[in-house]
Amino acid sequence: MIAAKLDYSSMNGMWHRIAAKDGMIAACMPILTIILNGILGDQAKARLVFWRWKDPLPGCRVFSELVHADPRIDIKRLKEKLGGFPRSAKEQNVAWFQIYKRQAKSAVVTDSHRLYLLSRDMAAISVVFAVVFPLGAIWSTTPWSLQLGYLIGLLVQYAMISTSSRNYGNRFVLNVLAEESQAK
Repeated sequence: MIAAKLDYSSMNGMWHRIAAKDGMIAACMPILTIILNGILGDQAKARLVFWRWKDPLPGCRVFSELVHADPRIDIKRLKEKLGGFPRSAKEQNVAWFQIYKRQAKSAVVTDSHRLYLLSRDMAAISVVFAVVFPLGAIWSTTPWSLQLGYLIGLLVQYAMISTSSRNYGNRFVLNVLAEESQAK
C-alpha cells in the first residue's frame, strides 16, 4: 500500500491540474449551481420535489389525501376545530398555513420544516447540476462514456434526494396537523 504524500509540491501540482481547462469548468460549476439555485423560486423547487406542475405544495392536498395516512392526527377533533376540511387545493393550503402559523414554534414542526427546506434545496441543486453539467461537458476532453455515466449518476442522485425531500415535506405538513389536533 502506497501512502499519499501531502506537501507543498503535491498540492501545487494538484492546483495546476485544477486550473487547466477541464478543472476550471469543474471548479466553476458549484458556484454557478448555487447562483442558479437562488434563481429558482419556491414554486419551481416544489415542482421539482413533488413532480406536480399544478398545486405542487403538500399543503394543497393535506386534507384530501395526506391527513388520513397519519395515525397521530385526531381527524374528528381537527374537523371540529376547522368546521370541516376545505376541498379545493388553494383552500387546503391556506387553511394549513394558518394552522402552521399557530404551530410554528413547536420543536417537531421546526425540525421537520428545516429538514424539508434543506432537502428541497438539495434537490434543486442536484437538478441544476444535471442541467449545467452537460453544458460544461461540451468543452471537456473527458470521454463521452464517462460524461454519460456521471450524468446518469446525477439523475439518480436527484431522484433519491427529491424522494427524500417529498417525504420530509409531507411529514412537515402532517406534523403541523398532528400538533394542532392535540392542542387544547
